[in-house]
Amino acid sequence: MAAVVAGVVIAGWLRRWTSDDAFINFRVVENILAGNGPVFSAPERVEVATSPAWLLVLTVAEWVVPGDAAAWASVVLGIVGTAAGVILAMLGARRLFGDAPGRLVVPFGMVVFAVLPPTWDFTTSGLETGLSFAWLGLTFWGVTRWAQADEPRAGRPVWLFVVVGLGPLVRPDLAIVAGLLLVWLTVVGRGRWWQRLLGLVAAGVLPLAYQVFRMGYYGLLVPNTGVAKESSRPLWGRGFVYLVDLVSPHLLWAPGLLAVVLLALLAPSAGWRRRQWSLVAVVLLAAALSAAYVVRVGGDFMHARLLMPALFLALCPVAAVPLPRVRVWASALVIGATAVWAVASAAVLRIDYEGRINDTGIADERGFYAGLAGVAHPVTLADHGGAGVSAYTAQVDALQRAGADVVAVQVVPVTPQTPVAVVSPSSGGVVFSVANAGFYGVAAGLDVFVVDSFGLSDPVGSHLAPGRPGRPGHEKDMPRAYLLARYGGAPSEIPPDPDLPHLSADTAAARQALACGPAAELVAATNDPLTWDRFWSNLTGAVDRTSFRIPSDPADAVRELC
Repeated sequence: MAAVVAGVVIAGWLRRWTSDDAFINFRVVENILAGNGPVFSAPERVEVATSPAWLLVLTVAEWVVPGDAAAWASVVLGIVGTAAGVILAMLGARRLFGDAPGRLVVPFGMVVFAVLPPTWDFTTSGLETGLSFAWLGLTFWGVTRWAQADEPRAGRPVWLFVVVGLGPLVRPDLAIVAGLLLVWLTVVGRGRWWQRLLGLVAAGVLPLAYQVFRMGYYGLLVPNTGVAKESSRPLWGRGFVYLVDLVSPHLLWAPGLLAVVLLALLAPSAGWRRRQWSLVAVVLLAAALSAAYVVRVGGDFMHARLLMPALFLALCPVAAVPLPRVRVWASALVIGATAVWAVASAAVLRIDYEGRINDTGIADERGFYAGLAGVAHPVTLADHGGAGVSAYTAQVDALQRAGADVVAVQVVPVTPQTPVAVVSPSSGGVVFSVANAGFYGVAAGLDVFVVDSFGLSDPVGSHLAPGRPGRPGHEKDMPRAYLLARYGGAPSEIPPDPDLPHLSADTAAARQALACGPAAELVAATNDPLTWDRFWSNLTGAVDRTSFRIPSDPADAVRELC
């Protein structure tokens, strides 16, 4: 078991890196510590951080050790969180099989987890995946400990219900796991109705309080990223491709079948009562529903990332199992076959697009950004900025210091010699429209108003009506007319663009549409000063505002909204 933990730590460190999306969080951390609140570009209130809990962890780290602490803390704490999750999952499984006689405890499930290349990549990355593993491990250990008690009490211990309730704050989709486990704890626990209710109250206090804050402060039911990525739209076909992209190259069906066989061999000697059987069933159901949700929303653009928590949870019941005294040869054969697969996985089983983006839009994100940066382990902005990001944003910063009123845009490809592209005068200050919101957002500094062209950080861009499904997370590329309608000067000042012959007229139409009805309310919800009246209006209108969409064609938007 110790060897597995050491392997996870070493592999995570050898593949350490941070993604562009991680730097989106880092910019929010900078804004919090600067007194601007949890926003991407002050004073506009937009929630771009998917994990409030991870954002809190990074903010504390940057506050304690200013500088590059957020980037390095995300790497170190990602490794620590993953290792903690692995340890707790194995301890929970050992407790689950505590009554089964055995010669040796074998970390079956965590070996499967540890030898997967996506585990190595997303142990770090700067995102909340390591925290997700830690929460899943702690939750599994806690519920197995509770289930093994002689008289598990409804609503007790309070800490367990609080921990389980934190799931939506670690990642919104982990609400599926948290919800199922809370129902199980409430039904199985012994006690009066009010004790069951108190357990649910303890679990719900923090997520409910944050949800009220989210709705009142940001004006939405979900993070703005969920709106931008249309997380409510079913895209089963694309999601199935994403699932196959994980299962097929890593031959995950093999350890999956072996795990089922091993569970069937061990369960009879474990002496499980109905409570333990139901726990294993609800954990596997939670893992299946979590994976199904990822498939439903169409997956992600990073290979395997969104499916890794579900895979980890599915492996928890067999994270560490006893090699039994009975059926020993059958169990040994299963474990030996798994060992053969594990060696193959660690050595040769790889995706066929390492360092690239495949035809379906799924990327080997770590390999892609390491190649782009020309650095084996890109962690800080200095690591990522050498390919031209830093030089380009230095020009944008120079415009800001000079007091220029311009709208600049990111260009691709960029080199250290690329001149900044200014597309229009602005309504005030420097507005920088980017596609890599993380790297360019942190590099540009807080005085530059940074807009993500894919809508992750922009309330209008995120609420544009979706077109045909495309690359996950990159489907809403905000038209230039809406960018200039919000931040540009007068339409008559817009320079002609041969590629956009109707840009001036479209900008005027977009500006008119954004001043009408629910579009105007959307802008006010995120830009008006946050008074108590504004907070209440945001709170009560969050449901309608979340589902509201703006036609991408400005003329259509005028006809529909005005």
